[in-house]
Order: sequence, then C-alpha cells, then structure tokens
Amino acid sequence: MAVVNRWYRILELLVTQQRLTLEEMRSDLKVSLSTLQKSIEQLNELLDSDLQIKQEGQLVSLEVYDYRRLEDILAGSLRKESDFNSSSKRTSYLIKRLVRSSQPLLIDDLAEEIGVSRTTINKDLRQVKELAEAYQVNILGRPNRGLEVSGLELNLRLFYIHHVYAYFDSDTLTEESQSFLEDLYQTFKLPKKTQELLTKVIAITIARLRRRQQLQQPIAYYTNELADSDLVHQLIYHIEMTYHLSLSQYEQDFISYPLHIQYIDGLPYRPSPSRELLALFQKMVQKVKETLLVTFNEESLYVEMHRHLKFLLHRLIFHVQANDIFHGDIPNKYPLAFEMAKVAAQELQRSFGYQLALSELSYLALYFELALREEESENQLRTRKIAVVCTTGRGTANMICRQLRRVLGQEISISQYSEEEFNPVEDDDYFAIFTTIPLKLTGLKSPVVHLTNLFDDQWLQDEWKRVNRYHQKNLETITLKFIRLSDEASYQAYLEKMVASLEKEGLVDSQFLNRTLDRELQQSTIFGNGIGFPHTINQKEGQTILMLAVLDPIHQEGAEQVEFIFLVAIPQQVEGQMEAELLELYDDIFRIASDASLKGDLKKVTTEAEFLAFTRSKGVF
Repeated sequence: MAVVNRWYRILELLVTQQRLTLEEMRSDLKVSLSTLQKSIEQLNELLDSDLQIKQEGQLVSLEVYDYRRLEDILAGSLRKESDFNSSSKRTSYLIKRLVRSSQPLLIDDLAEEIGVSRTTINKDLRQVKELAEAYQVNILGRPNRGLEVSGLELNLRLFYIHHVYAYFDSDTLTEESQSFLEDLYQTFKLPKKTQELLTKVIAITIARLRRRQQLQQPIAYYTNELADSDLVHQLIYHIEMTYHLSLSQYEQDFISYPLHIQYIDGLPYRPSPSRELLALFQKMVQKVKETLLVTFNEESLYVEMHRHLKFLLHRLIFHVQANDIFHGDIPNKYPLAFEMAKVAAQELQRSFGYQLALSELSYLALYFELALREEESENQLRTRKIAVVCTTGRGTANMICRQLRRVLGQEISISQYSEEEFNPVEDDDYFAIFTTIPLKLTGLKSPVVHLTNLFDDQWLQDEWKRVNRYHQKNLETITLKFIRLSDEASYQAYLEKMVASLEKEGLVDSQFLNRTLDRELQQSTIFGNGIGFPHTINQKEGQTILMLAVLDPIHQEGAEQVEFIFLVAIPQQVEGQMEAELLELYDDIFRIASDASLKGDLKKVTTEAEFLAFTRSKGVF
C-alpha cells in the first residue's frame, strides 16, 4: 500500500471509530506493527498541531483542534501535496520533512512516502544539500540513524520560507487570520509581494513556536524601524490572541522583516543610527579606494546611500532579491561605477557570505556614479560651456537654448552669438559650438554641431555623445603607450616587461615596478573578461600614463584568461582636469572589458600608431 493511501486509511479509521487498538489497525492495514507506528509518526509530523494522533498504551485516537484542516485533508489535500511529478517539488517536500521533523528520517522511509526509488531520493538530497549551503544549514546523514537538519533557527525558517512554500501552502493560519490579514494589507496598502512574504513569515513563526522552536538572539545588522507602528501592533496582538502565543522581541522583529526589505510608502519608519552599518560602509569605501585609486566625498555618499544600504543588507540577511528594473544596462552605461560596486560587494560577501545579484550591484553602482559626478561637478561646470551661433534673432536663439537644456541637462552653460559676434580666436574654448548655419571657419578646436534636427531629441543626444567622445579622445593629461607581447611564463613577467619599457622612456620612477608588484601581492589586478588592470602611483611628475599590452597568445593565469593589460601610472598629485580625465580613462577601460566588439577590434592592433587611431575612431581615451 502506498504510504499516502495508508495515511488516509489511518485517518478514516480514526474518524469513523474514534478509538482503535494498534492490533486492530495493523490487521486492517495488513502491515507490521513497526510499519504502522512509523506511519503514525510520519502523519503526525505532517499534521502539525492542528490534528494529532494520540496513543495511550495500545489504544489510538484522533484529537482535532482545527476541523477546517481535517476537512481539507479528507478532501484530498495530502494526496495533492504528494503528487511528486517534478524534482523541484520532491526537493521542497524533503526540505519540509527535514525542517519539521523532530527525529532523524530514514532514506528508505522518504522514498516510500514520495513513491520513488532510493537512487532518486539520493539525487534529490544532493540538490537539497546544495540549497542548504546558502543558508548555513547542514543536512547530516548517519548510518543506522538517518538524516537530520542542523542550523540556526533563523536560517532554518528562511530555508523553509524560500524553498517549501513554492509548492506547499501554509496550513497554519485560520480563516479568521486570513480575513484579518486581507483587511490589514488593504488598510496599509502593502505591495502584493510584501503581502505574500509576510503571510509566509507569520505562518512559519506560528508553526515553529508551537514546536517550541524559538529565536534565541537578535538578528545582526537588522533594525526594526516599525516596532512602534500601528501596523505591527495590530499584527502582533492578533497573533498572540488568536494562537495563544507570547511573542518575544526577537519574534516580533522577525515577523516584521518583510516590511524592511524595500521602502514602502505610507509606513512610519523611524530610522535610527547604526554603528554597524557605518563601519561596514567605511570598509566598503576603503576597499574601493584602495583597489581603484579613485577619490570621492565619503560623507556625502553615506548620506545618499545609507538608507538604501540598510534595505540591501536586510535583503541579504533574509535572502530576498531586488527586482532588476535596469535590465542589465548599468554595466554598460556606468562601467567604472559598476566596477566600484563589484569591489564594494566583495566586502559585503566577506561579511555575510552572500554574493550580490546583478540587480543589487546595479543599484549600488548608481550611488557610486552619483558620487563620481559630484566629484567632477566643478570641472564639468568649467568645461561644459557651449556656444550657440544663430542668425535669426534672439527669440530663436532663446528657443534653441531651452531645447538644448531640456535634452542635454541643466548643468550646461550657454553663451549666445550672432554670426558676426562670434570670434573664432577669442571664442574657441567651448565644449561644443551649436550653430544654425555652416560656419565659414576652419581649424576650430571645439567640436561643431550643425543644428539640422533641433527638435529630434534622439538626434540631439547622439550628437552630444559624439561631442563627448571627441573630448574623450583628446584627453590632455594622459599619455598613451602601446606594446604587443608574446608568450610569457606569468602575469608578473608581463608586468615586468611593460614597466621596463616605460622605464626605458623615462616615464616612470625606479621603484614603480616594486609598487606595482606589491599591489599585485595584496590583491590580483586581473579583473575578469580577459582584462588585467594594474595601477599604482608614479613618483615621476607629469601626466597619467596608460600602457596597453595586447597578449598574443592569450595568457592563462590560474582560472583566469588575460588578453589585454591596461597598466596605469598615476601622478602623486591628481586634481581638477587630471582627476576628471583619470575617471574617464577608468570608465573606458571597463567599457572595453564588457564590449566584445571593442575587444575584437583592439586585438587586431599591432602598433602604437594603430592604437592611437583606434582611440580616435572608437572615442576612447
């Protein structure tokens, strides 16, 4: 007899006859006494405290605490749950049984419950163990004893929430609670996903407390900013009164966590300063600055980022992933900021053991981009001056200026000229010159945009990008060098050869190689995507030096492949225009790293002259 059918026969016997002896039940089921007792134990584990099969001596009876649950079961809910038509559902069931069980489970018994072979169960268990690792939960198997689960109560609950409820609905909440929650969610206008998660969290909390499985410690890096809110007070009061439970502060904090993984409009959050959060932020920033040698206003960034960082940490703690509203565009749009986010994420991973998803990295990158833009703002205001040359009067010129500001942004500074007023000698220091007529001037240093499609926003944005590329490929404070290198024994050997070439030209100081290799010992500068990016201070005064090495053949360093090495020598004093151009240089390096087409064209470069031509044609460096 299949185990699910046996469970149903046991329940039917107890419902119709109320009390039976073990021998009567064993005889009816035609199983051994040990099989019967094991089936009763399994069934009690599934029934939780809503129904329980009680045994007094040889007499067996059914105690019912929730008749709705009994009706659902008799209507076939156990059979529905036991339709194991996929590996993922079997995996969820195994997690459910392991977390709920108060005693070790035998593989053969689990195989019988699910109706599959021992081989299939072992395969599914490997998947369970892999999933469990992310929650610091261990699945232990001991010969002649069975399988047990171990881990912190918090992690066991999260493991259950995220991997069981996908297939198995909560069987804990009463109809009264479900109705109460529906009203509560509508009153406070909670998002649908928050509602779903909060319901699961309430259900698992009640189930675990009924089994005397309590949270014993506060949750690190988590702050309940709604502890005194009307929403939480109503929720806690209902649970305590309905289920006759007393919720500790730890339990109240846990129940509230779905309200703290994203900001919800209308909820009265009460932010409180967190020394833990500040310390973690400082570690992240220090790591970014040391790794990439960039500067930005740390205090200003914390003001902008700390609330987002708090919610991000909550998502990491509770294994919730942010929605990717960027569709993977951020690495291409803001390559340097994205690289900064990746470096910062290494510190988060070290602290929490979780790897950040692309969506989380993208959010972080936006804050770093904001910090970089703030750092560049003074220089931008100085360089992003544009001239508008118009022959049709001030009214038209004003209209042109409004359109330019609308499409290009408010940070630009505009000077208006008639054709007669514009002096190419005095007025050739603009970021761009916009004109309604072809200028009869040659040899202008400033890029010229002939306004043929003024009210085509996309055309105007494309022209502005062309202007920016023009300036990028004319970075005044950066010296470009190129070398093509054949097979070397190690990544370090390539670096030594590149530095030797720069030393020969007198572009770097005598200790530059030592500093480069010391940084390499602290942390590898192989950044992935075939890119090496060694960079350190150069004590020779002057410009930033970028040397590109194309490796032929591709070098294998451990698990990483290296096609290109971008070696950057940075002057000790970096300010103003030099700092802005250094950030543009970094941006271009990481843009190339993520662009297969650019890397393909760069691979074909053989000489320094070709490299310089590449930078001009592609608008980099």
